[in-house]
Parts: sequence; structure tokens; C-alpha cells
Amino acid sequence: MRDGVDALKRMAQMAKNRLRNKVNESENKTVKGRGNFKILQTNGMDIKSKIITKEDTKLYEKVVAVLSEGDVFDPLSRLMDTRAYNKMDDCAKERYLFELIDKYKSYKEKYERERKIS
Repeated sequence: MRDGVDALKRMAQMAKNRLRNKVNESENKTVKGRGNFKILQTNGMDIKSKIITKEDTKLYEKVVAVLSEGDVFDPLSRLMDTRAYNKMDDCAKERYLFELIDKYKSYKEKYERERKIS
């Protein structure tokens, strides 16, 4: 059992070293990550930041509009693009809804934080 744990640790360390070398090779340049993230390496520190797209900005504005109405019972149906949704297959529909739920949750939290500050 212990050998399996040691092997897993070695594999994780090797993967970490590969990532570290890839970032060091870029010499303080941006390394494009997976999804909507980018990794920037400066002075030995890795900084992970989210890339905000125009679609994200539009969706955030829609979330603010929905939340400013007060208690809303169907926020997802107001936020989703029904034309695009109706053209999707079942797996894509599920993926779209889960992504929309995650974005709605994070944008709602951001909106509430901004409201507390103001």
C-alpha cells in the first residue's frame, strides 16, 4: 500500500516539475492555461487570473438586472439564450445549464459584495 502512495507522490512531483519548467522556459511571459484562465509567472511567483470575455460582461449585466428586480423565481430562464439552448443536444444542454448555474452563483456573490461596499 505504501508503494502506491510513494508512486503517486513521485508522479505528482514530476508533473509539478514539468509545469514549473514550462513556466520558467517562458521567461516571465504568459503561459496560456486551460479554459478561461491564464498563468503569468513573475519573480518566481505564479499568478492565475481569469480572462473576462464580452459575453461574461453581458451576462453579469443581466444578472445585476435580474437581481435588482428583487425576488425572482426563474433567474436561469431569464439569463439563458433560448435559441442556442434549443439547438443543443442533451449533453450540451446539461453542460450549458451547469455552467450557467456556476456563473450565476459567482456573479450573484460578486454583486452582493459590491453592494456591501457601496
